[in-house]
Amino acid sequence: MNNTSIVFRAGRLTFLALASCWLSVPAQAAKPTGEAVVAAMTGKAQVRVYSAPVHEGKTELKDLFEGASVGENVRVSTGKDGRLCLVCSPGAILCVAPNTAFEIQQLRHTADGLPKSGEDLIRRIHIKLFKGRLRVQAGVPMPTLDLQIETPVGTVAAQGGSFVVAEGGQGRWNVMSEAYELAVAPRNGPRAALKAGEAAWMAADGEDRGQFQIEDASENTELYQFELCNAFFADLEPFIHHERPFDRDGLGQYIGATAPFYSLDSGALVTDASPTIRPSVAGVRPAVLPRPGEGAPGGRWDEIRIWKWYEDLGAVKGVNYVPRTAVNSVETWMEDTFDPDTIDEELGWAQDAGYTSIRVQLQFAVWQADPDGFLDRVDRFLEIAAKHGLRTVPVLFDDLNRSGEPPRVGPQPAPIDGEHNARWVPSPGAEAVKDRGQWPALEKYVKDVMGQFKRDKRVLYWDLYNTAGNGGLGEESLPLMDQTFNWARSVEAAQPLAVPAWREFGSAMAARKLERSDLITFQSFDSAESIEARIQLLQRYKRPIICSDWLMRQAGNDFKKVLPVFAVYRVGWFNQGLVSGKTHRPIQEARYRTEQDPDVWQQDVLDKDGTPYDPNEVELIQGFRFLETP
Repeated sequence: MNNTSIVFRAGRLTFLALASCWLSVPAQAAKPTGEAVVAAMTGKAQVRVYSAPVHEGKTELKDLFEGASVGENVRVSTGKDGRLCLVCSPGAILCVAPNTAFEIQQLRHTADGLPKSGEDLIRRIHIKLFKGRLRVQAGVPMPTLDLQIETPVGTVAAQGGSFVVAEGGQGRWNVMSEAYELAVAPRNGPRAALKAGEAAWMAADGEDRGQFQIEDASENTELYQFELCNAFFADLEPFIHHERPFDRDGLGQYIGATAPFYSLDSGALVTDASPTIRPSVAGVRPAVLPRPGEGAPGGRWDEIRIWKWYEDLGAVKGVNYVPRTAVNSVETWMEDTFDPDTIDEELGWAQDAGYTSIRVQLQFAVWQADPDGFLDRVDRFLEIAAKHGLRTVPVLFDDLNRSGEPPRVGPQPAPIDGEHNARWVPSPGAEAVKDRGQWPALEKYVKDVMGQFKRDKRVLYWDLYNTAGNGGLGEESLPLMDQTFNWARSVEAAQPLAVPAWREFGSAMAARKLERSDLITFQSFDSAESIEARIQLLQRYKRPIICSDWLMRQAGNDFKKVLPVFAVYRVGWFNQGLVSGKTHRPIQEARYRTEQDPDVWQQDVLDKDGTPYDPNEVELIQGFRFLETP
């Protein structure tokens, strides 16, 4: 079941303070017909719209995208990877699962009989669900809201709340109410009530008689998971508030739209608003520009551009780097502990070992305390790396939190004897990730750092967010990660952008990362066979692939086994750890420790004096090259 209910818990609505400036406007008359705006999506989704007056029957199939708007009498379908979050202007949010097809039958303000005033208007959202799964979220029930989801075996009706309608097995359709009561009416069967927290199924028997059965809500939980909407849109209530008009501008600002919403049905069909208004064809909607395409300024790089960039690089042989004198990223970048002499020495060793690139974690807390000094130190770091023929991948944000503490400037605690990387802190802390009130500073940090180095050839590419969702944050990191892409795109850097997938590669979180990235990056500490399977899965994106973090020797994730896979598939890479130091990366993590050989180094390649842990590994790094393609 979902971790975040979008029945809009007051404690979660930190965004309302920001939204209030958008919503403190005089109420306007409700528009008769509504619209459904794509606020977020992953994978493939399409919509069939009328391209002429409805009586002519001419339709057109169009791809959906964020910022696209559709009205009534359209059929929406998602592919096997497609997920949608639709904000419906009359008052609901629809979360759409993969392999789902439905028709928007009504999306309007209307009335039963002739309306005498605005109080007589009813917000009516009627959906015909052919297959798949929908989650509906509509806030506190109101008598003026009419929600109906029609399935092949019956209808679910509500006046608000949060509920799921899902196609189950054996001809059944499952229904689960997350909050408030709703009505379930099997076809040709009696109407039944479903209370908050209850689940049920409905079906039709061989004689087309309706069946209905309450079941344990803990059963079929996989049908009720909608992770794209789970945390990302937990604060969209302002856009479906029953007392205010639809705030298009506010929604656009919230989702970081780069262009006005684009109406896919182009005003070809205007339907009934009340019994006194007849259908007519009209072109009254204002002209808008389509969204920027790939390759446009501030847009995702097109395939030709990113492949040329990758092929010009040659084989990327990189290492995730922390100086041996630093216990975490705070100590790496603070003025008192920044150690250019050690960095110079160690990156010289990296050059001798055959590396071409390094990936390094930046730290928001240090920038916040000393922006100018921080940028100067980053510049000095890039200079040292370039001196040794190494290009750098800066990592802006990081959810990895081994210490359990937020990042703090000042003296850092000493390493813990016998523990692997126990003092590592995130960037920023978890509270800043979740609290939108702190995001203006994060936005300034992203634009400040990237703006300084956006044309710098010493930067290979920008890694915007390491292990987003780590440290127990899960999907709560998705909004910040997504917004970071918007901030980074606005800088229009000369280098590509990426966020690596690191777990649950088929999830909405991973899909969101990969679909917004210019190149495909991932992290894996699994066996060589598992890495190969992941690469084959990622090849469907048809973009260059780089493994941005790997190496766990005790699990068979080592140079001898993994590098041949990267060579065959022409995958660039960054192993974890260069020099053994205060992070204690050679020590095996307790949860991954092997009793057979507990002294095998988990990570790092060189000892404190630059001596290789295993000279054969250095030979493999030096000799690594991509398998030539015919």
